Amino acid sequence: MDKQPTFKDQVAVDLDTFINADEFADEHNLNGDVVKAIVESPTSQEKWLTNRQYNLYDGLEGMLYTVHCRKCDLSMLPVFGQRFDLDGVICIVDNVINDMGILTIELHAEVT
Repeated sequence: MDKQPTFKDQVAVDLDTFINADEFADEHNLNGDVVKAIVESPTSQEKWLTNRQYNLYDGLEGMLYTVHCRKCDLSMLPVFGQRFDLDGVICIVDNVINDMGILTIELHAEVT
């Protein structure tokens, strides 16, 4: 008799469903690893509505990015404060959440 797969087993098999190139994901260079990922950058209106601004220092502007990718696709797990290269844009890692094999990486990049 075969053992019934657990929920975690099923989610691991279905990761491609969430990071799907036919839907929202595109190929991105994440710290040297070219992987399928979903990259979001809030518009000015979204930043205003959610109060997510990047203006750490007076006169210094920046961009915010949220990256969703499969953990197994990255050669190294990013950590808070780390320098992170997103498609050639140098960013700093603000937060990393691992949700059953899907990483949500929050980044900021300074614009001078």
